Amino acid sequence: MNVIISNTKLKIFIVFFALIISSLNGTSQSFESYDTPAPKFDWKERVFFGGNLGAQFGTYTFINVAPLVGFKVTDRFSIGTQLQYQYFRYNIGRVIQSHVFGYSGFARYSFTNNLFGYAEYQVLNGYFDYSGKRTNIPHFFIGGGYQYPISDNVSFNIMALYEVIQRTYSPYVNPIIRAGVNVGL
Repeated sequence: MNVIISNTKLKIFIVFFALIISSLNGTSQSFESYDTPAPKFDWKERVFFGGNLGAQFGTYTFINVAPLVGFKVTDRFSIGTQLQYQYFRYNIGRVIQSHVFGYSGFARYSFTNNLFGYAEYQVLNGYFDYSGKRTNIPHFFIGGGYQYPISDNVSFNIMALYEVIQRTYSPYVNPIIRAGVNVGL
């Protein structure tokens, strides 16, 4: 049995088949033209550096150097870590002094462009009593602060914090006022 297809039917079939193929090809081209690549992750916009310097002199001498590195998770929420070096000296009849080393992790949430909430967990290691043994002392700070932009990548921060745990040999006296500078890449 021979099937004979007329010229007209063959032409209609070819045109119909060509339209189907071209529409499929056109669809894939339209996906390509609307498909935008994911935005590149820019570390320079997300990473920031800074730190705190502090000093108090008198019967109770306290010097603090604390560099930090942070990461902006969102435009309002940042996390980071901070290293600590502290020197303190009590002079209350008997002199107690210590070189203290520590680390901390912090989180900061900006309520406005200038006002932010802050929480930090810190562990310090040093000589805090008369035993002569180095001891780890944990601290947990909560509070808030004000960020004053100096330029596009530099800001001055001042914070008022409250140390919640309040261990016996803590070098902190509430409230704690911190000031520092943050520099973005």
